[in-house]
Amino acid sequence: MKQQLSILIPTYNNPCVALVRQLLQQAEAIDELSYEIIVADDASTDANVVSQNQALRTLPHTVYIEFGHNVGRAAIRNRLVQAATHPWLLFIDSGMGITPHLLRRYLNTPGDLICGGYRVEGDARQLHSNLRYLYEKHAEPRQVARRRQQHPYWDFHACNFLVSRPIMLRHPFNEQFRHYGYEDVFLGRQLESAHIPITHIDNPVLFNEFEPNHLFLAKTEEGLRTLHAFRRELQGHSRLLALTALLRRSHLMTPLLSFYAHKKDGWKHRLIGSHPSLYIFALYKTGYLLQLENL
Repeated sequence: MKQQLSILIPTYNNPCVALVRQLLQQAEAIDELSYEIIVADDASTDANVVSQNQALRTLPHTVYIEFGHNVGRAAIRNRLVQAATHPWLLFIDSGMGITPHLLRRYLNTPGDLICGGYRVEGDARQLHSNLRYLYEKHAEPRQVARRRQQHPYWDFHACNFLVSRPIMLRHPFNEQFRHYGYEDVFLGRQLESAHIPITHIDNPVLFNEFEPNHLFLAKTEEGLRTLHAFRRELQGHSRLLALTALLRRSHLMTPLLSFYAHKKDGWKHRLIGSHPSLYIFALYKTGYLLQLENL
């Protein structure tokens, strides 16, 4: 069993006290475990969240770091690695919930890099109009370990993984990824190039917070801009890039761009409304990326 663990939580505008208390409870139940929990706030702008998270300073085994300016999604993870004092690192995103025995399962699993995946929670009757919930629920079957292990580097997600600290020091997150999306996809590519094995197991965190449709769509657009900016580096590691390349080779880009220009406002209205469609969401993303590639 791995007996020295740093639990690393990057956060931005998310309250973390309940999550940290749950992790403390699990860690205290494991005999002879030496551990710390480090939460790094990337200059949150929500004053209420910042105030709530001040309570982290009073919790045992917990270090709370506040950055005075936003350093970005990749850099904050690297800063957490540098701050860690133990040889094993567990990354958990601040917006997630945790399952019972999550720490114990990780510590008892052999391997130097282990991904636990995530599971979607929520009442479908109440969330039937939430685009993020519908999207994540549709993708959930691909989150089982046997599916992820078929493409271990493509399906590497930074929201929930255990790794040895030396690996992360040799292969840090690329700090050019400052905006939303794909910093973990690029790291997966680096790990593949370095021939570092990834073990996927069923040890999920819980995806149970779903932003309003307009915010999720804006976040999706930001992610697509990131994908476009790093399209050369991410080639071969993005299904959407592969699709747009196929459309270009098939000489379909021009008619599809015309179709997108005609439909995008109506699609956007539908997606941020009370009856979003995953089919329209897929069309919107494809058209948005094609438009970026045509600029």
